[in-house]
Amino acid sequence: MKPTDLQSKVIAFIRFPLIVMVLFSHCNYRTISDEWANLAVASGVIDVISQRIAPIANPFFFFIAGYLFFKSGAFSINLYIKKLIRRFQSLFVPYMLWNLLYLIIVLVAGLFLANRPVIHKAAGDMAFTDWLMAFWNIGAINGDGSIKAPVAIQFWFIRDLMIVMLFSPLVYLLVNAFIKLGGKRPIVRWLLFLAIIFAFNYWPDIVGLNPDCWLFFGFGAYYSIKKKEFIVAMMPYMIPAAICLVLLIVLEQFWASDFLYRVEYVIGLVFGMSLTTNMVRSGTWYVNMTLSNASFFIFAYHSLLLGLLMPLFQSGLLKPYNDVLAIVYYLLTVIILVVVGLVLYKLMRKHLPFITYLLMGGRR
Repeated sequence: MKPTDLQSKVIAFIRFPLIVMVLFSHCNYRTISDEWANLAVASGVIDVISQRIAPIANPFFFFIAGYLFFKSGAFSINLYIKKLIRRFQSLFVPYMLWNLLYLIIVLVAGLFLANRPVIHKAAGDMAFTDWLMAFWNIGAINGDGSIKAPVAIQFWFIRDLMIVMLFSPLVYLLVNAFIKLGGKRPIVRWLLFLAIIFAFNYWPDIVGLNPDCWLFFGFGAYYSIKKKEFIVAMMPYMIPAAICLVLLIVLEQFWASDFLYRVEYVIGLVFGMSLTTNMVRSGTWYVNMTLSNASFFIFAYHSLLLGLLMPLFQSGLLKPYNDVLAIVYYLLTVIILVVVGLVLYKLMRKHLPFITYLLMGGRR
């Protein structure tokens, strides 16, 4: 199999497990009540999966987006405009539609609930700027700044991705500068890359300008601009990456920092991509296009259903009486989110194909 064909299969395969990781990161039940936090085993399991493993899904997606955006290797004003037009359909249109849908549901739910979800204002109390902020940063509406995301909270990822794509000419120039400065010596490139990761610790806290987005989008762009398949570069390093990852996790127990976390993400990305490449190439893992195609829909819709399930645990209606039951609830929630998402996706594709086409940004 040609490296290009294998890489396409790797990207298609990895979409679904990464979305499942996103679901796990949003099902962090250990923080919703003392009952969950006091279950030592279940709390530990949830912490490892939701707080340590699952968050790496975002760097993976940023990396893939950066690689695909610069896939041609070349870059020009005309190509830049064409790419933005395509992303307008695939990102901006579904971003606006899903946030509008979430906003309507949240405001209607607020009419019947004592505690208004997500946005703590009634529709009549919202100023014009509040309506705009619902599509950018609901923290500005609520005044607490705790959630710096649009009303469809998971779409912060799409928001930040669209911003970095607007600045993609700058990314292109910076990556080319990195290639020239790094030269042909791998040790120089890695030391320079580590310096860049460290520099991101001082990135200003501005909504929409996500340092991880820029870092990993640029990381993916590097391989496209160099005209290299990233699977070819990463595949030989599966075992060394696994060893480095273990060492970094041990080191983190004594020195926790954003710099170290980002290095872990880089090493974890190399390990994850190389492992997936080897498993897909050997036929151990195969690409299920239904799961791959439905991934964006599951990502987009899941907070709606999770918003119905979460109160069952917060209110104590479904109590985690022991560690085993708590872990079952935790895993079962993700399974329900996936299964319901797949069913809705198939039903909508069959009965509402045009609406599904818009909500999916033209994805199949």
